[in-house]
Amino acid sequence: MIAQRDIFFDTLFEYAKEDKDVYLIAADCGAKSLDRWRDELPDQFIYTGISEQHTINFAAGLASEGKKVYVYFMACWVARCFEQIRYSCAMAKNNITIVGTSVGLGYHPAGPAHEPTEDLAYMRSLCGLEIHSPSNNNMTKSLVDLTYQEPKLRYVRLERTQPQGFENLYNSTDNHFIEGGIFSVRETANNSNDDLAKHLSNRNKSVMILSSGYMLEKANNLYKMMSNTGYSVALVDAWKLPINYDNLKSISENYDTLVTIEEQSLNGGFGSAICEAVCDMDLNKKVVRLGLPNKYIFDNGSRNHILETNGFDTSDMYESVIGRLK
Repeated sequence: MIAQRDIFFDTLFEYAKEDKDVYLIAADCGAKSLDRWRDELPDQFIYTGISEQHTINFAAGLASEGKKVYVYFMACWVARCFEQIRYSCAMAKNNITIVGTSVGLGYHPAGPAHEPTEDLAYMRSLCGLEIHSPSNNNMTKSLVDLTYQEPKLRYVRLERTQPQGFENLYNSTDNHFIEGGIFSVRETANNSNDDLAKHLSNRNKSVMILSSGYMLEKANNLYKMMSNTGYSVALVDAWKLPINYDNLKSISENYDTLVTIEEQSLNGGFGSAICEAVCDMDLNKKVVRLGLPNKYIFDNGSRNHILETNGFDTSDMYESVIGRLK
């Protein structure tokens, strides 16, 4: 299975062949796609070694000269260079694309030091920065197009591998999901007038589940279970932060409960962003947040095992949501 990061850098490579202002600066050399950059575009590929703070400052300098700069390292090290991102990029308005891999528990064999379960919280606090969490390879390719065509300060959160379960969610020729940063993947009802009447007659039976990236598969499992037990449910890929308030309001209009699922600490993460939007817009909706416990996880085992033992078994998620709806 092709790594999501290789999909990103192979797609970017095609732009770089034609545009000598595209630079890739890597503080990690573990991706196969980087070999191609090093061998075929040596003047546009810079390996900085394990020096993320220097890497960001270097990238900001190139960006200040009008270059289209991409930075790559493991997502856990974004915390190490947060100061440089804030001062050299966000505050100085130098647009670079930071590509972080192995998000959430994606590098679980190395333990919590390599598991960035707070990156959404601190990165979304930066003024002017957009965060993207693609759920499959087709979306990853489209994000390369977006970052190249519309340069701005971005943080792209990638998996070491292709997230499972959604290979065909978006096809390679349809980019409509890029618009607005929030996309309804599937619904149990089409919200016709009859459907809407049923929703409004039992407000606790209409639920919208929002997630992104790797966790969209977990969200889909919950979607299926709730659909099979009499709930009117929508599954939404909210792949971009900050949330577009108007789009969230429109897409959630016929749903009374919003459920957020994230592989992050609940403190300041994706669920918090949805709560802020609901509060700011005075929406009459209940929000149920499902995330990792507020602790560093030292459990051993596969990523799926660690998730399931920390509340992400489908039945456990279902019971958590149902308990809040009563």
